[in-house]
Amino acid sequence: MELTVSELENRFLESLSLFREAPAFGKKDKKSRLLSQADMLSRTPEGVAFLYECIPQVNEAGLFKNSPWEEPEHLVAYLVGGTLLAGYPNSTMEALSEMRLLAISEGRISHSAFSASQALDFLEDMLVANFELAYEDFSERAWEQYARGELEKIRLIFNLIHDHVPLERLKPRIADAIESLSEHRPIVVTKIKRMLAVIHNQLDLKSPDRDSGRLLKFVKAYYRPTAMAEKCGSVESYRRFLEDAGKAEVKEEGEQVGEQMARTGLVSDYQLVLLHHAVRRYPELVPVILHLNAHGVAEYERHEAFVDLLVQEFIVPGNKQAIYGLARLLQRNLLSRKVTWHAFNRLIRVDVHPEVAKNLLKGNLLGDEASPAQLLIGGALCALGQPLGVRQGNNPTCQSARGISMWSRHAPGKLINLLIDAATSNTIVFRYEGELIESATVKEGLARQFDYTLDPVSIVLVPHLDKIYNEMMKRAAAKHLGVDPHISVNPAFYGHWIQTGFMSVYNPVTGYIEKYEDFVRIFYASFHPDYNGGHHLIYPVPLGIFITDTTATMLGYHAISLLRIELSPAGEWRAYFLNPNSEGRQNWGQGIEPTVSGNGEFHGESSLPVHQFVSRVYAFHYNNLRLDGKLDDIPEQIVEQVEKLSRESWGRKYRWAI
Repeated sequence: MELTVSELENRFLESLSLFREAPAFGKKDKKSRLLSQADMLSRTPEGVAFLYECIPQVNEAGLFKNSPWEEPEHLVAYLVGGTLLAGYPNSTMEALSEMRLLAISEGRISHSAFSASQALDFLEDMLVANFELAYEDFSERAWEQYARGELEKIRLIFNLIHDHVPLERLKPRIADAIESLSEHRPIVVTKIKRMLAVIHNQLDLKSPDRDSGRLLKFVKAYYRPTAMAEKCGSVESYRRFLEDAGKAEVKEEGEQVGEQMARTGLVSDYQLVLLHHAVRRYPELVPVILHLNAHGVAEYERHEAFVDLLVQEFIVPGNKQAIYGLARLLQRNLLSRKVTWHAFNRLIRVDVHPEVAKNLLKGNLLGDEASPAQLLIGGALCALGQPLGVRQGNNPTCQSARGISMWSRHAPGKLINLLIDAATSNTIVFRYEGELIESATVKEGLARQFDYTLDPVSIVLVPHLDKIYNEMMKRAAAKHLGVDPHISVNPAFYGHWIQTGFMSVYNPVTGYIEKYEDFVRIFYASFHPDYNGGHHLIYPVPLGIFITDTTATMLGYHAISLLRIELSPAGEWRAYFLNPNSEGRQNWGQGIEPTVSGNGEFHGESSLPVHQFVSRVYAFHYNNLRLDGKLDDIPEQIVEQVEKLSRESWGRKYRWAI
């Protein structure tokens, strides 16, 4: 028989009393029972309200002790969503943690290391970082993989927070987030679009304040990119306007939507309708709508028939963002490379494997109609046009995302051929030290539950690349005992441009951080133009970095690509890199905060001052033939500066050799 809310409340209070009074050796069982009661209560509005009233007693009883939630000052806002979606018991602990933070922000709980203002800042950051969860009604089919009870728990905990932290209060942070995401030019813009939908429907942006203006720019670009679009009010009405419009009017519309796309990276439904209309009636205006420069115009004119075919057959409402990818592809003149041209012509004719087709449709999260072939081709346009827009979503697949980005930039023919193999056969084959590895025969990769909030190329390739990379690492670890597996795996996986020299801060045999000064000197002598003879990078360098939180505490490892080291517009030497996570800005503690704009970054890059960047690197490839006489030129001050940052952050978790 189902218990009433009142009965559940009484049972919870009883469990809380038993947990509080239990001796240390008996708390584990009592905690499990208490969490179970809390979980049942968290699925009704009345139950959530009751739990929030009880949260000071829950905190005082020590529920959070000896858990990842023990110290609120070490919590990470952007990790909340993934934990909530992880299911019971972690989702219940996370929900209770958010209640505790809310209670701290309102002065109902005091914490010596976390003030009320810090708690409120965290909640605001958390709402923006997890916007898709925080303002989602879970009605779309993308949420079908999750249990309804768990989704209801998530909805209710966010409703509680919304009651205390209104959307209006978040405008500055939302504007910052959208601008940052836009500057980063991700291929998947679902998060931006959902944020804009909530803003468009729930916020009044007519007020003259600065943040309203920042948000209105994006809302207009996506919903009403031109004055005529505003006047027509609907896409159908706009389509009828175009049928009667002359060439001059179409050109004026094209200039406006092209400019909006170039400024924001967003494609509107109006631009899609306009592009299809121009292809049929005024193909000479296509470069205007795509906002192409002289190189792009020449590329379009050279391949006009093929581009028009791509637009008419493969770009539809379900993948309209491919218009931006197409524009960037033409700007890169990729169709004029014979290898890319032939590979792409073959790609548009493939029969998509049924399992791959199913996965592509899973990734079409916004629900607009598009066939698997259209999603595949649209995704290929985006990946090739936006090499730095590839992201890994919530998957631990940074190596795979880094590979797709590298191949898109430096081996587009290879990327398309891999895509053809995976799309048609649902498998790919790599060679490692003379032996073939076929992904279909490998049982598992690093990703245990695949996240489909990725671009189509990643949806098709990452499951295979992830298994290939993981299998290479296993074979390397077994075959080369005591040697870092990356030494042989990275060149085999990524390609010939990976340098044969390799340096790691960690000695796997002794377990110590060894020769760190040499590590720093070799990095500077290899990549910094002031110390390597004035040379700049030709190819990206695969690097391993330690990820740290706002307190500089180590969280884990991450694979990125160093793209270049150059002087910023302000005259500061900075490292520019691809971080294949969902967003390039973080706070890594010690004042180390990567930026994605304002310091000379190209779209898709993150950057840091070089010494800050090096302080988080733990492994890299380099050319050991070009170091003669250079190591002694690295100033001792630089080495000491980097080492101090390292020892006082991730270095606290390791033993250092003297």
